[in-house]
This record gives sequence, C-alpha cells and structure tokens, in this order.
Amino acid sequence: MTSPPGLLARVRRGDLIAAVLLFPAGSLLIGLGNIEQYMPEVPLAVRFIPLALVCLGVVVRRAAPAWCLAVGTVGFGIEIGIGLTLATVCVYTDNLYAYARYGPPRKVRVLLPTVAAGVLVLSALTILDGGDAGEVVSVVAIGAVVLLSPIATGVIVRQAHDRAELERERAEQTARLADVRRREAVLRERTLMARELHDTVANFLSAIALQSTALQSRKDLESDAVRGSIDAIRASSVDGLAELRRIIGILRAGDEGEELASYRIDQIPELAERMRAVGLKVDFHVEGPPRDLPGEVELTAYRVVQEALTNALKHGRDAEATVRFVPGALVVSVVNALGDNETPVPGAGAGLVGMTERVRLLGGKVHAGPEGEHWTVRAEIPTGGDHRSAPGSIGTADDADVPPRRTGSPSPPRSEQE
Repeated sequence: MTSPPGLLARVRRGDLIAAVLLFPAGSLLIGLGNIEQYMPEVPLAVRFIPLALVCLGVVVRRAAPAWCLAVGTVGFGIEIGIGLTLATVCVYTDNLYAYARYGPPRKVRVLLPTVAAGVLVLSALTILDGGDAGEVVSVVAIGAVVLLSPIATGVIVRQAHDRAELERERAEQTARLADVRRREAVLRERTLMARELHDTVANFLSAIALQSTALQSRKDLESDAVRGSIDAIRASSVDGLAELRRIIGILRAGDEGEELASYRIDQIPELAERMRAVGLKVDFHVEGPPRDLPGEVELTAYRVVQEALTNALKHGRDAEATVRFVPGALVVSVVNALGDNETPVPGAGAGLVGMTERVRLLGGKVHAGPEGEHWTVRAEIPTGGDHRSAPGSIGTADDADVPPRRTGSPSPPRSEQE
C-alpha cells in the first residue's frame, strides 16, 4: 500500500511562483515606507517577517489550506501588533480566500461567522477606546473588505465549482445511461432478428434435411417417389428463400411500424399442411369460441406451434396440435410420439429458448418435456381481461426452458430440442 504524497510533493508550481513574486514586490513597498508608523521603534527587518509568513501561506494554499490560514493568520497578527503594511494585508486576503475555496467544507462554514464576530469585537474595542462614529464605520468597512470579502468570494466560487462538477457528473451519468440503453436496444433487436430467422428458416431447412435423408436411405429409387421427394425439397427451399428475402427486405427498409412477422392463428392449418407434405402426421384442433386477440398473442401462438411441429418432424412422429380459447388466456399444446430416428437432425436448443422467451415476454408460461411415450409442449399466453386460469389451463405446469433428460437413455431422440 503506497503512502500519500508529502506536503512538498503536493505544492503546486503556480502557487510557488506566485509566492516568489509577491515577496519581493511586498518588500519593495515596505522599503519605500508604505508602513503605518505607530511603532517607529520596530526595526525595518522585523516588518519583513509577517510578509514572509503570509507568502509562505500562498505556497501551500492548495496543498494544505489549513496551514495556509494558520501561517497567514500568525503573520497578520504580528502585522497588527507592529503596524500594518499594504503588502501584507493584500497577501493575507489571498490566504483567507484560499481556505474558503479549498478548505474542509464543514470548517469553512464556521469561518465566516467567526471572522464577522471578530470584526464586531474590533468595532466594540474602538468604541471603548473613545473612537467616534466615523472611526467605528472605518473599522467595520476595512474589516469587511479585508477579512469578510475574501471569505465570501471563496465560498461563492466554491459553490459555483461544485455545481459545475455536479452537472458534469450528471452529464456523464446521462451519457453512460444512454450508452447502456443503446446497447440494450441493439441486444433486443439482435435477439428479435435471431428469433425470427430461426423460427422462419429452421422450419423449412428441417424439412429439406429430413426429405434429403429419407431420399438417401431409399433402396428402391422409383422415379415417382424420387420426383415427389425432390418436389417437396424444392417447395421447402422456395418457401424458405421467400421468407428469408421478406425478412431481409424489412430489415433493410428500417420501417419502425412494420413487424418482422405477422402470422396469425388462422395460418396454423397451412403450417400443418406443409408439415404433412414432408411426412409428419399432424392433427390440428381449435377449442373454445374464437375471439379477436392482440397481434403479438397470435404471432406467439403460431411460433409455439411451428417450433413444436419442427421438433416433432426432426425427432418424433404423429403430432397433435391444439389451440384452446379460455377466459383471459390462449392455451397452446402440441403432443407428439417420441420417434426412433437413427440419424435425427441435430439442434442447438435455440428454438425452445426462443419459444419460451416469446411467451414470457407476454407474461405467460411454458412447459416442455416428456410425458410417458410422448413429448408435450404447453404454453399459456395471457390475452388481457380475465387472467384467472380456467379449468384445464396450465397455470400449475412447470415453468421451464429446457426439460431434464430422461434417465436410462444417454441420448433420447426428443431431448435435442431445436
């Protein structure tokens, strides 16, 4: 641990130069006879001592304000006893100003009333000594100019500096806060783009990968079967490229009012039909009286079904999707049988995380995990109004991002969620 620098190391060069210049200038005035001659018997050399002390206070005015005031006050006290000189009085005003400007704030607040009381005491002594009203006014005026004015000036300058420093700190905090908000906004946009690109493109690429794998594994390369598989692959490729171009076009346009995606519940049958075309058996049902829902609720429901069916295509079989309208919420569930794919399409888990994020942003809950021989995804999405859970809703379902792996199988086919 390093020790703090000593007093000499803290002395400012400007203060030292000022003291070196003030002492010869004051000495010149004293030598020219600028002295109040009420003690003529004092040797001339003694009159340089108070000047030297107040100049020494100038040297340490910022390095040690308390020492500056103490040394200067000693010099000024000697000056009062042997006769005032203009040079010493002027330099002592700087000692008072320096302490008010750089000294401890709590002690500075005591200095001004203390000096004011001292001026009043001098005025009372003048009256007791038989001075008239003019002499008393002169004492008060000189005390105010020489003693009170430097202290008040130092306090005012200090307050102005403190206010400026506070404003600077506030400006820096505002700039840092703006930078944090900008970073958060960029992160939100990147997360949104990543989620949209994954949800949109992964569905089509998974279909292409499954169809290609199935085509490679066929022993009987009949022309009709091959043509059907190639047609399905081409359709998935064209649709995926179209969706990708649409998203890129929206991002380049930069229109704040345009959403990256506007899928709705009534488009889920088209999604199910596309899944059937690539080999996944899908049943879709709507339960409860349909009603108008916010766009973000319908989009989230669509994405939940899309992600669950994509995972079923990659890792399972025979999926059943249900959208149930209940008071205050929309319940989406997708159940599929666990598959026995020998070469499942790999996944990084981003799809399940993104699906959970979508639902949680709307205040809902997600449960995904194995239930017997099936994999179940259930999501409850609040829709506003009555938020009480209706019978059969999933208000008590586990709120989890990634379900735990089943024991007894090192790599279950449905645990690798996309």
